[in-house]
Parts: sequence; structure tokens; C-alpha cells
Amino acid sequence: MISLHRVLKLRDLEIFQVEREGTILSYVVIEDTRKPFTEEDKKLDPLCYMDEEDINAILNVFRISIINDKKLNEEDSDLITSFFSDFVNNTNLTNFIITEYIQEDLYDYEVNIQFFNKILKNIGSSYIIEEFDERNWIYLSQD
Repeated sequence: MISLHRVLKLRDLEIFQVEREGTILSYVVIEDTRKPFTEEDKKLDPLCYMDEEDINAILNVFRISIINDKKLNEEDSDLITSFFSDFVNNTNLTNFIITEYIQEDLYDYEVNIQFFNKILKNIGSSYIIEEFDERNWIYLSQD
């Protein structure tokens, strides 16, 4: 059985720690890009087979990134992918992309803002978490 811990929640970004039996299985980043698919996105399977008009109708794409220090086995990958795919409401205007990443030194860092920014940089996100006063943490989590 897996358990989730949302370790960060901001307006357009959430980071989850996925655990199994007390051991971290992976981190998952959900980013609301507030943008349509990029040209690179359109080359991905299955988007590359879709009609251009249908793809261009989607105005908002969520990026779901699964990050681990080594490749997940197929069962774990399928479990995490199917679970997090239900986090986004698909409509004719909103869709998502799920990508898996390997970051070999993932667990070598303390979980803090620098850690989150390192993950975001490694997955190619343009999102940067700014330093803030720790007393404001609770307010950010309620955004």
C-alpha cells in the first residue's frame, strides 16, 4: 500500500512524496502551466496522432512529473501514473502530460526550498520557489 504526503502546495504547484511501507518511492510534481501544449508536447505520443485542431483547443496543460533516483518498475510506474492522472479534471480545454524522470542524487538532500528548486530545474520547469519567511509557510499551504 502506498501513502501520500503533500510536502508543498502553492497556487500552481504541488509536490507529493509517495511512500510505501515507510520508504520513499518517488516524488511527484503537479504543475499548472496555465498554457497550452508546446510544440515539443505535440510531438509526444499520443498527441502526435491527434488532430491539430483538437490539440490547439486545449488551453491549459498540467504537467505531472514522477521523479525517482532510479527507474521505477512497471507495476510502481503504472500505479503512480494511474493514481495521479485522476488528480486533473480532463475537459475539452484542460489536459495533462505525465513524464517520469530519474535524478540519481534525489535523496542526498534535505527537503527544503533548495531541494524543491533542484527538482524543478531537473524536470525542466520554469517555476522557481522564492525564499520566504518560515512563519508564512502555513499561509502558503492554504493558498
